Amino acid sequence: MPDQFLHDRDNIGLEAEWDTLQDSLSGPLRRRLAEIVRAEAPHLARQFYSILQNDDDLSAMLPDELVRNRLVHTLKQWLLDLFPEDQAPDFLEMVEKQLRVGSVHARINLPVQHVNRAWRMLAEDLQLRILKAAPPPEDLKLMLRVSASTLNIAFETMTAGYARETTRSARSEEAYRLFSLGQNLTQEREAQRAAIAEWTQTILFSVAADYGEDQRTPLWDSEFGLWLIHRGGIIFEGMAELDHVKAAISEIDSRILPALHRGRDIHSGLALLQAKVNEIKSLLGECFNAATRIEGGHDPQTRMLNRRFMDTVLTREIGYSRKMRKKLTVMMIDLDHFKQINDRFGHAGGDIALQKCAKLVLDMIRIGDFAFRYGGEEFLIALVETGEEEAMTLAERLRAKIANTSIEVSEGKNINITASIGIAEFKGHPDYMQLVKSADEALYGAKQNGRNCIIASA
Repeated sequence: MPDQFLHDRDNIGLEAEWDTLQDSLSGPLRRRLAEIVRAEAPHLARQFYSILQNDDDLSAMLPDELVRNRLVHTLKQWLLDLFPEDQAPDFLEMVEKQLRVGSVHARINLPVQHVNRAWRMLAEDLQLRILKAAPPPEDLKLMLRVSASTLNIAFETMTAGYARETTRSARSEEAYRLFSLGQNLTQEREAQRAAIAEWTQTILFSVAADYGEDQRTPLWDSEFGLWLIHRGGIIFEGMAELDHVKAAISEIDSRILPALHRGRDIHSGLALLQAKVNEIKSLLGECFNAATRIEGGHDPQTRMLNRRFMDTVLTREIGYSRKMRKKLTVMMIDLDHFKQINDRFGHAGGDIALQKCAKLVLDMIRIGDFAFRYGGEEFLIALVETGEEEAMTLAERLRAKIANTSIEVSEGKNINITASIGIAEFKGHPDYMQLVKSADEALYGAKQNGRNCIIASA
């Protein structure tokens, strides 16, 4: 990425500008500037995030615990790296770091205007603290120029990383939407009609048995509700009928279901429920009819989602989890010693084993969950509205299912495969890559623990 950045027309010559700027500082003056930055970095970092947290929307994205335990320390180190005391910071390392920081800001949808303001105030604050240190006039002039230009170049590079990630994410999101529209909509339509019918029958049975309200699953929490939130919302995005479907579901859950008790004109209540369910089915049919069929999006071997859609899906799901205070857990699965299968039975045998294991995974997760082919024999599963405890239960069922399934990789030759699984529950960090990293580290722990086991992230 840095090389591509440097070859952009607008950035040619930036390295020379950086080197000239850094070379203007003598060794003693660089050490003096570094001492000031080191002394003031804790205050500057806290002030930077306090400005961001003053905004109501950002205060939820940047909770005190996250700022205090991680982000302040990260920003302090970032300042120290920009102003080292021994030698000028390496230009390519600086570029790589700023592009990476900008990409993170884009992934978590940190509003650039708020960052700009906090950044400007940080730069002004640093200059005031250099003035307060009262170096000789000539040294002061040079230190102010170098500090300001160093921060400006770093921020300019960071902004480029933000813009590129935003553009890439927009393209990926559009690609995922087009892919979602290209699914087998006829099959999807029937599956969702069946899910609604099954939920309705369950409710009717609960009413007949006079079960309490706490024993009834709200439509939003049903298989159909989860599908609509996490998949249908993408497929039918922008359609007016989708809003009507959501309103009808909310009315069922908040008004109609609580009134379904014996002795409360049960027949009219059931008639109203059936009418609303029929309305949902009709609206859903209109949504499916309006959707355009577009091909592509699945990994051809496993029929899981392509990894390129992962950022779009996980960013959306993290946003939903934070807003609605719902749980989200990521499961990373690796098929143990898979290379030995390829070596022994060839890639054809390996492909059969991979496809069989992928099907076992897809058959076990819910229709609202997301399965990605993460790598060669690695799968990443996003379990929506699911906490660590539920994910561990599912992971153990899946681990056992894979281990106990005999796979015929060639005529008359059957093998058994095991899987290592790492689990990480969303803990509040807005960057989805932190969640993926935690699951990956847990998976590494499972491999180190002898494989064919499950480890949850600490």
